[in-house]
Amino acid sequence: MTDYKLSGLDMAETISWYSNSEVILPPLFLGHNLAKSVENKELIELSRRDLGTLFDLFPVNSRSRSILRKVVGQPTTWFDKASLDGKPTPTTDESNAISPTAIIPSYIDYREWQKTGIPTADIWLYKLPGSIPPNVRRLITAEGFVHEVSHSVVQPALYVDSHNLRFPDGRIVNGLEAMLEFAKLAEQHPPISHYASAYRTTDNKFKGGDNQGTAISEEFCETVAAHLLGFAFCRDEQRGKNPFADRPKIKSFVASFLNAELVT
Repeated sequence: MTDYKLSGLDMAETISWYSNSEVILPPLFLGHNLAKSVENKELIELSRRDLGTLFDLFPVNSRSRSILRKVVGQPTTWFDKASLDGKPTPTTDESNAISPTAIIPSYIDYREWQKTGIPTADIWLYKLPGSIPPNVRRLITAEGFVHEVSHSVVQPALYVDSHNLRFPDGRIVNGLEAMLEFAKLAEQHPPISHYASAYRTTDNKFKGGDNQGTAISEEFCETVAAHLLGFAFCRDEQRGKNPFADRPKIKSFVASFLNAELVT
């Protein structure tokens, strides 16, 4: 197995790969405006229509299960050096960053859920440094947005007890059980992406304890992004543009989860 380290938080290799691999996004101009509030849009690399097109990549059942409330543009932010202790920590001071390319492209905020008890999430998209080429900034922001929308679908599955799903084959699965089923499949392979490697241990297991749910969720959301966009930077040239070449069962599971209907 490749030696995966916390360098998954540094996007230097990802930026280089996006610049040289010729990966492209779906034709975003063909879609509809995102039907959610968008704040500070001048800080976001993508238009409201771009975001709407990316949101519509999700199957209708996923979109209906999403708890997304709004999208908010944020200033440039990095992973602080303290993140190397195992808990990702943000900073807006580049001098405190792991490196100039340890940028945070996106984040999902659950404070409204915590305040009201109603499952709700806001996606933050960060302004990216001007030193990154424009087409690469768009790729990074698009992947980040799809990743965070995935969280808005997955978080209730992990943390709402009564969240039961009817998969396309008819079986009904509790959301948490579905995530644990995914984890068992994922641990049979290296992380789906360079970023996801930050949430595995040296023996390829998801980090345990109180952070295990986060670790599984991060890998799952990277997997959804790879499924919907068709690429994932993973230090494996054979798999970058064909992320599921070695893991068809995972691709099938993710598709089933995304198309599953919430049982009420």
